[in-house]
Parts: sequence; C-alpha cells; structure tokens
Amino acid sequence: MIQATFHKIICLPDLLRMSQRRYTNGFFDLVREPIRQGAGLEIGYSPELPRPSSLLPGFDAGEFRSLTNVDTGHSDYFQQIASNYYTITPKAEEYLFQHIPENSLLLTFEIPPWMANACHSRGIDFISFSISPVRFSSDLYPAIRTSSENIYQRLREHIVPEEEIRLEAATLAANVRMHKHGLEQWRNYSFKDLNNSLIFLGQQHIDASLLAPGGISLRFNDYADAIRSLSHGKRILYKPHPFAQETEKKEIETLAEITGMQPELCQLNAYQLLSTYDNLELVGLSSGLLQEAKYFEKTAHTLFQPFIPLTDAKTHQPDKYLQIYFQTLLSPAFWHTVLAPQRSVPVTTRFPTASHNHAREIFDVWWDYSKVMTWERQLPLEIVLRGSETLKNRTQKSIPLGAK
Repeated sequence: MIQATFHKIICLPDLLRMSQRRYTNGFFDLVREPIRQGAGLEIGYSPELPRPSSLLPGFDAGEFRSLTNVDTGHSDYFQQIASNYYTITPKAEEYLFQHIPENSLLLTFEIPPWMANACHSRGIDFISFSISPVRFSSDLYPAIRTSSENIYQRLREHIVPEEEIRLEAATLAANVRMHKHGLEQWRNYSFKDLNNSLIFLGQQHIDASLLAPGGISLRFNDYADAIRSLSHGKRILYKPHPFAQETEKKEIETLAEITGMQPELCQLNAYQLLSTYDNLELVGLSSGLLQEAKYFEKTAHTLFQPFIPLTDAKTHQPDKYLQIYFQTLLSPAFWHTVLAPQRSVPVTTRFPTASHNHAREIFDVWWDYSKVMTWERQLPLEIVLRGSETLKNRTQKSIPLGAK
C-alpha cells in the first residue's frame, strides 16, 4: 500500500466550545468511512469520547481546559470562552500540541483563531468543516477551509459553481414570489411595502461569530456611527433571531437610541425578504443572511465580519471556506483525490445519490428554508388535517362502549 501524504489524521474539536459537539462529532462520523476507503487512513475519534483518539497517549481534555482556566460549569462560561477564543495560555497550547504526532493532519469544526494560529506557527496542517451560510439551495453545502495549499487546490476541483448557486437562488425566489402573489390574489392578503427600508438582523449574543480580539462580544452600539450613516433617510426595521428573542427589546431600544427612530418589528422570514421585488437593504454584525443577499441582488452591510467567509478563488486563501456538495463529502473518491491521490482508486468511488434535503435532515438544521416549504402550502396543510382526522378516528374507536 502506498503511504498517504499524512501519517496521522486527528479528530480535534474546539475543546472549549462545548455547544458545537453535535455538529463537530457529526462531521467526524460522516467522513470517517469515506476517508478510510478513499485515503486508507483511520481518523480516530474526538479525545473526549470513550473511543481511540489519534493523539499521543496521555492527553486529557479536562486537563487542557484547566490550563486555559475555563470552567465549563461556571455561570460566566461564555465570557471565559470569549477570553480564550483568539489566544489561550502558552501552557495549554503546549500541552495540546505535545500530544500531536509528527506529520499529522487535524480535522476540526469551525476552527477558532487560537488553534489556527498555533497550527500555522508550528507548521501543522488542518481541515476545518462547517455548514455553509448559503442555506437556500436544494440541500446544505458543507464548507471546508484548509491551511494546506495542496489540499486547497484539490478541493477546488469539487466546489459548487457560483452559477449553480445563482440558479438555486433564482428558483427559490420565483417560488416564494409566486406563493406571495397567490395569497394576495386569492386571500386578499396585503404585504407591507418595504421599499427604502433598512432591516437590522438580530443575532444570539452568546455566539462565537460576534467575538472580537480581547474577549469582546460585539453589539450594534459598537457601530453607532456606521448605523447612523446607513439609516439616514431610510425606514428602519428589526428582524429578531428566532433563538434570541430575549434580546429583541434591548436591541430595538439600542437602535432607536442610535438612529433617533423607532424600528418596526419585521415578521417576514429570510427568503420573503430576499425574494421581494422591493428595494430594501440588510444590515447586521455577522449574520449568514448577509452573505446570501448577493444571490438575490439585495444590498447587505456587514458591520463586523462573516463568521464563515466563503471563496472560490484559485489562489490559496487559508482563512476562507470552499463550498462542496454534501454527496461529495460522503464519497471515497473525493477523499482519495484530496488526501492521497497517489493511491489506487477506491472500489466505491461515490456515495449513492443523496435525496433532496439529505444534509438538512441528518443535521436537523433548516433555518428559514423550512418556512418556504411549509408557508401556507397545500400539501403540509393536508398532511396535518388528514393526520389529525386519522388520529381522531383511531382514538374514538379505542374508547370502550359506554365510556364517557
């Protein structure tokens, strides 16, 4: 057997952000068998699991966290994460990297700056996974970032073409607009005119995408001057994050104080906004919706920075992610070409055809796409009505005679 470029592949999560374990270990589990078949390498498991890790013996995740002074059970856990997001203590970094074998490739998820910088300074390559912020296509796109120029160029052979993404956006926009017109025509439903509107996008405050160097979690008031300039002469609205409605009141108050105007609450979903013919603009700190806007010819203003910056550039961009198909991620031939092209071609080269929404169903991640599929639609409505009627009939039949 011809040896692959890397002798070891190590599954290494961000050991401080415990909230990401579902997706981190999910990606590791999904690629383990394709990498085994395609590159002839075992990738092991996360060092936090009761399964073999590819790290050198003796590594303990709890000991690593204690060296960073992070207490996962503490009430200010998020602030501790924020303080260790860009840099960690030298002792903690040394402890981790002394357990990484030579000639290793790290697999991780949404690699934090401290880990990326440490890998760079020590000459260790990594691949970082994420779910792309482009969420309107037929299925989710895995996004991949790498520090290796060779791997980057091999990944580029498998990227989703920009033209295809634009076709997906055009189809979804037509879908939403036709349904909107149907509601207006047949149900006399009236949608507000959003021309000349500036819509602020709320986010969860305990989100790594808002972390800046120095342990600061950014807010709208950190960009007051830019917001005042953008808001001049505009009608302003605020779209709350579905999982952060507790911050809605505070952020509306902040925007009112900055702009001198009272923001209206925006109840439309993401793709109703992006698909409208109205001339509106979006503004936010780092929301992925801002990255989707260009495909719908909408203007977006990113006050901070994208959390998962995307690229399709030919030149190596180690801080940015490339988008591939979910089916590609699961295919042995993909990992053969990316990690060990000198080996013989694997017996099974591709994953069987993935169904529509395959990745969405596996990760159970839908965002506002599910609203497009179910918003006042006949099929889901009939499923609910027929299901309710069937359940009612079964319940009635199961009640003993004479029972009240």
